[in-house]
Amino acid sequence: MLINIYKDKLLGARLFGASVLYSAQPIPQEDVPQGWYCYDLQGTARRPDEPHTLVDRAEENHAGSILSRLPLKNGRSQYRLVKNMFQMTGTNSTLSEFCAAENVHCPEVPLWYQMCPASPEEAGLFYAQTPERDEELGAIGHVRIDFGSGGTGFYHTWWPRGPEESNTQEFRDELDKVVNDLRKGILKDLPSMCRYCCGSEGAIEGGSCCQNYGFTLETERYIYRLRCNPIEGDYQAYISCFVRQEQELGLTELGRQRLKDTADPRFPHSYNWYVMESCSTAYAAFTDGLSLENAIQRYAASENDDKRLGVTKDDIAAVDLVICWEGREWLSHDRLKMEEFKDDPVIAEAADKLQQMLDESQAVGRVTFASGECWNYIDTQKYLQAVREELPFQVQMVAHLPHHITFGMPEGLSFCNFADALK
Repeated sequence: MLINIYKDKLLGARLFGASVLYSAQPIPQEDVPQGWYCYDLQGTARRPDEPHTLVDRAEENHAGSILSRLPLKNGRSQYRLVKNMFQMTGTNSTLSEFCAAENVHCPEVPLWYQMCPASPEEAGLFYAQTPERDEELGAIGHVRIDFGSGGTGFYHTWWPRGPEESNTQEFRDELDKVVNDLRKGILKDLPSMCRYCCGSEGAIEGGSCCQNYGFTLETERYIYRLRCNPIEGDYQAYISCFVRQEQELGLTELGRQRLKDTADPRFPHSYNWYVMESCSTAYAAFTDGLSLENAIQRYAASENDDKRLGVTKDDIAAVDLVICWEGREWLSHDRLKMEEFKDDPVIAEAADKLQQMLDESQAVGRVTFASGECWNYIDTQKYLQAVREELPFQVQMVAHLPHHITFGMPEGLSFCNFADALK
């Protein structure tokens, strides 16, 4: 049985003078946080349960596993003798409690530990539906994955299942992050996926050859339903993607009418402004019930580099208006694609104020696209990378920039130095 280091309590210990966490059960290698170290304690043939040496992985005589924020042995050596350098401290804590006590940064919970196992009645949501049913569920499409011969590759294809306007850049950015994060754990390879499914409560009906498993991940705007088919020689995983609001409403007749009323300018409407920080982590902070002015002040005062300012209209329709993520910040055009917001004068006036806020903000560079969307870059390297990717040549004169995009010169940087930085 494996231990969940992000949920289960571990025992405190000291090894070679360092504070560590100890587990009698093995710790999956794919669960080890980036920058941390995991080792096994190995016993002898005579005393298999008594720690004798520290090794990377104990093939036999496993006497426990160690999780440490410091390296405990030379990476080139196969083992290190424990002798009398291992002592239990008598503490029993979660990883977050251990980090708080040691005054160190706590690792973020991986996405695969934020997923919820499917219930039997949800089984149908993990398989492709009719086009009409997909529309009702807010389907965008699904990613089909197989690990190839030997189960260690990663081959995937995208199948659209919804209206093209749902496949926004924001969705594609988030899907890319979700898939990349899952590839660090449950989708690292076929054995990792099988270990995750083994003993899981996510068993669902369906599948022609073996037991399938379903897991759901919900973010602020989207729902991702992962179906695992742990058998070699077939497609082993599917990630079905949905617009969360549409699926939660179920697009019943009442829901349809409420959305129509929200878009109707003849009715009075309510607006609830919000600010969300650390949006892509398990530590997301959501503050709503704000006026637009208060939301702008809170957003501007936040030093978080992953934040959003948005609005909920009539407690049913929501949209992010300003997004700051991965070194760039922009006024989203999603509002122009939604009937509830695109012709709303309150939202249009708010968009003007928010654009003014972005124009007055400090940015190392700006990129404006033909669609009118403008990205402010707050990270110099990401800005230069964006310029390199958009320019058809490594360096071009400003007069010869592509017609569909313009670049703002980073503050304090001459054109010659700017061109040199692109080389």
